[in-house]
Amino acid sequence: MPRGGLLQGFLVLISNPKALLLFGAFIPQFVDPNSDYVAQVVLLGVTAMVTAGIFDSAHAIVAARARALLSPQRVRLVSRISGGFLIVGGLWLARAR
Repeated sequence: MPRGGLLQGFLVLISNPKALLLFGAFIPQFVDPNSDYVAQVVLLGVTAMVTAGIFDSAHAIVAARARALLSPQRVRLVSRISGGFLIVGGLWLARAR
């Protein structure tokens, strides 16, 4: 991956308020203030990146295999079913007080 892609990914991650809130609330709970906190934060960050990489890779593999199962007819059927659920949910929500 070119450097531009890495920089762009980093900037997207660092500007994502959900990620900042998650790591801001989650990581401090596992850091011992009496110990070397820089090493601990680096270890937790690397652990988060490895975990995200594993899950993203698994998601890509499953999506690639599912692509073979999704013919245009099946995609249309799934779209109609999910659209029906959205319509029913909207009607239910409109009826709720």
